[in-house]
Amino acid sequence: MKKILISTVTIVGFASAALAFGEGMDADNDGVLSEAEMVAAYPDITQEVFDAVDTNQDGNVSAEEWTIATEAGVLK
Repeated sequence: MKKILISTVTIVGFASAALAFGEGMDADNDGVLSEAEMVAAYPDITQEVFDAVDTNQDGNVSAEEWTIATEAGVLK
C-alpha cells in the first residue's frame, strides 16, 4: 500500500509540473522550450543555467528536463 501511495504522489507531482510547463511557455506548441522561450519565461536566465537545464544539449528544454530543474530549484 505504501508503494502505491508513493507512486501515486510521484506521478501526480510530475503531472502537475508538466501542466505548468504548458501554461503559455511553449509559444510555438512544439512540446519543448527553445532558448528564446526560456528567456521569455525566465528573463534572468543565463546561458550557463540554460545549458545545465538542457541536459541532453539539444538546444531545447523538454518537459522532463524542465520538471527536474524546477524540482531541484534550478528554475523558480
